[in-house]
Amino acid sequence: MIILTGSNLGERQRELNEKVKEATAKSVEFDEIKDTAEESDVDKLFKIDLASKYLNVDYIIEVLKSGDSLFVSRALNKSTWIYGEAFSHIINVDNLHKNVIPFMSIKMKKKLLASIAVHVKNEIRAEEFYKYCMENKLKTLAMKFLNYTSETFKLEALKDKTVYHMIVQFESDYLKHFFGSSFTLAEAFIKAFNEISRLKVFRGLSYLYTVSDVKYLDLLEKYAVVAAYQHTFLGLRISKSIMKQHKDRVLKNPSLYIRILSTGAVKKYVTAEDARIYAVAVLPDVVELFWNQNYMTKYKYFLDKITVDKFQFVKQIFTDKYPEQDFETTPTFYHKQLYKLMTAEEKETWALKQIDSENEILGIGKDYLWYKFVSFEKAFEEIKKLVRITTDNSRRADMVLVLIESAKTQRDLEKLLKYYNERHANEAKFSKENFLDRILHNFNVFEFDEDCWTAFNKMFHNLEVYNITDYNSKAEFRIIALIYCIINKKEVPKAIKKHFKSEMQFYTLKTNTDKLTKEQQEMVFQYLFNFYMDEIKKFEDVPYEDEVKYGLRKYIHFTLDLLDQYDRTKEDCPELVNEFMKLDWSEFECHNLILAKSKKELTKDDLMRDLKKDAKLLVEQLPLIKTKIDSSYKYDISTVLKKLKTYFSDDVTKEYLKFFDSLLTEEQLWSRVSQAAAHGIFQLGDEKFKVAFMAKYTPKESTINHSEIDEKWLRIQQAICAHACYSRPPVPLKSILVYIKGDYVHFCLPMFNHYLAHLPLPACIEFVEALLDTPVSIQKHGIRLAFECFDPESLNTVVLRAWKKTKNVTLRLIMYKAVLTKISKVTVGQDLLFGTLKTLTLLLNPDDDDDVFGILLSRLPDHLMPEFIEVVWKLVCTFPPKPVNLSRTRNVVLHICNKIDTIRQEFVQGIIEQFIGTVFIQEEEYDVKLNSDAAALVDAKWKLTATYIINIMDEDDIAKKLDLTKLILKKCLKNPGARERKRALLKTCFNFIHDLESKTFCQDVKHYENVNKIMQLVLETIEEDLPIEEIYMEVWEIRLGIVARTVIAESKRKYPEQDQINKQVIKEIANNFANGLGILINDFVEKEMFFTTFSSDIQNKIISKTQTLKNIIDSSTKFTDMMTYVCLGLMEFEVTQIYLLVLNLLPASCRYEYEEAFAAIVVKVDKMNNKEVRCNLFRKLKNPYPPEYY
Repeated sequence: MIILTGSNLGERQRELNEKVKEATAKSVEFDEIKDTAEESDVDKLFKIDLASKYLNVDYIIEVLKSGDSLFVSRALNKSTWIYGEAFSHIINVDNLHKNVIPFMSIKMKKKLLASIAVHVKNEIRAEEFYKYCMENKLKTLAMKFLNYTSETFKLEALKDKTVYHMIVQFESDYLKHFFGSSFTLAEAFIKAFNEISRLKVFRGLSYLYTVSDVKYLDLLEKYAVVAAYQHTFLGLRISKSIMKQHKDRVLKNPSLYIRILSTGAVKKYVTAEDARIYAVAVLPDVVELFWNQNYMTKYKYFLDKITVDKFQFVKQIFTDKYPEQDFETTPTFYHKQLYKLMTAEEKETWALKQIDSENEILGIGKDYLWYKFVSFEKAFEEIKKLVRITTDNSRRADMVLVLIESAKTQRDLEKLLKYYNERHANEAKFSKENFLDRILHNFNVFEFDEDCWTAFNKMFHNLEVYNITDYNSKAEFRIIALIYCIINKKEVPKAIKKHFKSEMQFYTLKTNTDKLTKEQQEMVFQYLFNFYMDEIKKFEDVPYEDEVKYGLRKYIHFTLDLLDQYDRTKEDCPELVNEFMKLDWSEFECHNLILAKSKKELTKDDLMRDLKKDAKLLVEQLPLIKTKIDSSYKYDISTVLKKLKTYFSDDVTKEYLKFFDSLLTEEQLWSRVSQAAAHGIFQLGDEKFKVAFMAKYTPKESTINHSEIDEKWLRIQQAICAHACYSRPPVPLKSILVYIKGDYVHFCLPMFNHYLAHLPLPACIEFVEALLDTPVSIQKHGIRLAFECFDPESLNTVVLRAWKKTKNVTLRLIMYKAVLTKISKVTVGQDLLFGTLKTLTLLLNPDDDDDVFGILLSRLPDHLMPEFIEVVWKLVCTFPPKPVNLSRTRNVVLHICNKIDTIRQEFVQGIIEQFIGTVFIQEEEYDVKLNSDAAALVDAKWKLTATYIINIMDEDDIAKKLDLTKLILKKCLKNPGARERKRALLKTCFNFIHDLESKTFCQDVKHYENVNKIMQLVLETIEEDLPIEEIYMEVWEIRLGIVARTVIAESKRKYPEQDQINKQVIKEIANNFANGLGILINDFVEKEMFFTTFSSDIQNKIISKTQTLKNIIDSSTKFTDMMTYVCLGLMEFEVTQIYLLVLNLLPASCRYEYEEAFAAIVVKVDKMNNKEVRCNLFRKLKNPYPPEYY
């Protein structure tokens, strides 16, 4: 037995190390040590450390298989040699999976793999472990192994979207390990992102700049796409380097670099000439962005380098970029404060010009606002004139405020104040207050000289700031007067003294004195401090009675507030104040100044520090720990308790165990105390103590009778249920099982997940097996755990046995969900579990929980879905035709529709043939009305039929699909019978045609030619059998669809790659579509079959097809842009009906880039000599079109 005697944690750890070192030096036989009894954790740690020294791999593996978290962690940390190539026959995937991992807990398994990931650098071994982790859904661990694989392997791994997305989520430190110095890997990774998202990748890979600045910048320039709204993402250091070493690149490509470099670096190295280049480069493409992004503010950091003709320069580049756009004459220029580009002279010239123009761009009657940019003398005279003729009080007040903006010196302000005192002394109080507030905002009043202060102070007199009796204006004015008097050594007026003697706004005082120098701030502080202390001293020799107490309190509060605001501490409190506070402590104990860190927190870190100093300190802390437990919702010191049990099991641990046990004897036991006590006992007690503890509180009954049970007793039982799982080693299974019953199961829920993660696999399986042999309320938890820890074969046996044994729908639902989830998570044993799932599915009955049928087809991997759908169909076909079963069958049919391209065609064909063979018989029995569920099922089968027909597999398939289409249409259209029956069949026919058309665009574009053959057959058939009056809009729908699919197919053949699509290509495709549309419409017109009363319906169908075409060709293109080009193409057909249709289709407005096309349409329509067309044109535009359209 190893006995440690050190006084603190460090000494005992060193003692243990010394004993290991001593045994190693003496070459003590390990076999002799191995079989000795272990009476404490230290004994086991000694053996592990010694085995590690001796490279005793067998013992280390034995420890890993023990499952104990402390010992496994110790073995992994001490035996780093085991990861080397010499032991690769042991630390490899096959050996660990077969001989070690099956004995470990889930947590320790992950710890083992994480440790291997840190130490194994061999590329081949890393690849094997990566594959193992990916197969077992340990993706985060897999990523650690991926770091040490070869570049070729990594490139292949990047093709896996899962790996790609995980790398995206990791921090930049991981990227350094993964990419290393490989620019090949980095480029492959960057290319996987869309253009907009690439910048954040470059941020993560910025460390590559230190590997090769040239290669990094080459990558950046090749792949980075920076939008106008994007901001800095490169750090200051790298930005400085680029500006110093690669300024030629910056000047060559400023639109990229200026938006990504640190503004500080650009500002430091930019010259005035550079700034002019940058300013042009970062101008947005459209003028709206220039204003919305506030160009001046955003790029001020380099625009300020332009000191000569800055405004004229910016105006020139604006005009060059956005011709015919106004600049300084727009309201936006004013509101965005771009006038800051101007010199004072330019501002004055600009403002006077705006006044003379009388454009009133700032609002009607608000041209007086321009005078703030005019020299004070000129503005003063003009504003006075305006004030004299203005009757509106608020506007007159605003005019005078403008003069404050214009005033630049104290003399200007003094003149304004004198004017105000003479002419505006009788204005409303709030107007005068606003006037003073504006002065305080624009000027530092404490810097006023005597003349300026006299004029300013006259306004204070006007507002009765110095009135001793009544004052109802702002308190801040009195504080300002006080500060000015103090710093200028003037006599403080009595009214001001009276104010801060009875009340004081210390925050306002502090914000105003922040404008002063440090010496002036100290003057104000000392003045008030001395004043309040003088008042307090008056109470020094007075008996401390209630009347005195209430009089004194405010001065003490004022003193404390003053000290607090000026960053003094309670140590700065005068002794006299402390003496008075002691007499009235409850009044002052919660003051900010007094509260600062008066209580010790005593966290687990504090306790750990004490343990490292002297373990006895922890015993001394027990009373405070008790206080913390009482006052905290959860006081966690588990880390400390674990160290105590390991290194202090014979001394401090016993004291703590006694302490926790004593907590449970309290007469009034709170829940948080019982929880803390139970946790401590299970952390520190030996097995004998813990078993006895659990036996003492074992529940007698499974039902809790809250009216009779002792509340304290129940809280202890609850705490045992919640914390028994934290015992190391685990408490015996029989001691646990007596708590897992009835009403106590709810308290045990945390135990289930904890055991699943922490119990060694054999012990976990034993625990789960015990749960499976219990009532249903507990068994369901056992089933859930079984899916996490059993191998597929055992799981198959357990599930099938439980399924056949129980009729409980809840338990069956749990099992079914768990099987589905497990299949989606695993690869090993997936086929066996899939067999289990198929068996369970066929054993379902109509009375099972409806949720089972809701998830039937929702979670399986794609490669299993086709076979499983056939199993599910076989099941639902056996159910009686009740509404709920019809609804379930309908859901399966719709799922088959969604998965039609993966399902065996013969299977679908069988369903459809049976349906077609019976549905028309049902139609003949017209008098028998279907209920809503049956009707919905029939509709779903029609959708499936349409989906099947349109889903053309190959050239051989088309003939079969054409025959089926013809058969259905003939049955709908040629079937004789009653009028009602004909109407029903016609409705069925039109719904079927609609379903066909709606599915056509869901197919692969390469099949569009065959799809059009089917739709052409449909068109010919209905035109042959029905009058045009009955099918007018159906004909439009089909023919428009054929045109759209023809254009899409041709476009995809010509431009197969998405990156080939650009504005010019979109225009070409839209023109082709318009050509097809024009021919179609013209055909109707020539046959005198184009009816204007249907224009709205035709228009909607054209819009729908255009939207579909756009989405398939290029979803990023704006619909209005595509439609503008379509309308332009239609204008080639000089047909009145087409012109009218164009005016309805044409968007109300267009983007800047499409104005030319828009204008061409408007001009051409306007030239047509047709009143109806021109009336529609003007209605469309609401006003005569702008001059540029003429």
